[in-house]
Amino acid sequence: MGPKHGVARGVAVFTSKGSENSDFVIGALPDSGRLRRWSLEHGVILTDDLASLEELDAHLDEWNADPSHFESVDLGNEVGMYVGSAILQNVAGARWRIWPNGHPVIALESGEDCDVIALVNERIMRSTPSLASIFERASTQ
Repeated sequence: MGPKHGVARGVAVFTSKGSENSDFVIGALPDSGRLRRWSLEHGVILTDDLASLEELDAHLDEWNADPSHFESVDLGNEVGMYVGSAILQNVAGARWRIWPNGHPVIALESGEDCDVIALVNERIMRSTPSLASIFERASTQ
């Protein structure tokens, strides 16, 4: 799902000279906490599970319509990273993979890559797929 070469969309991960030559990331990618703070300020507690994704999804259109979010949180990228982290914590064998262009995706045990950032941006722009369906699709691959 999505281009592996060219400019990374929204988020890019780069390694330093001398780091292991691997396209997999051990553990979670850093979380700035901006999405968690924004969500908490708006009455949504993020707990890295399916129920949390459903709650977040229920508010996403309203938050996206609020222009003040541009100063506080980048919804597409940060929600995408959050969905990826929830998948990583709850789906056996899931891990972050970095494409050649630095774009992070979730590598599933099936060998398929799930470009959570592209899927969340699609959700924000077109109201589909739901965050829960992204999670459920990853959990059944």
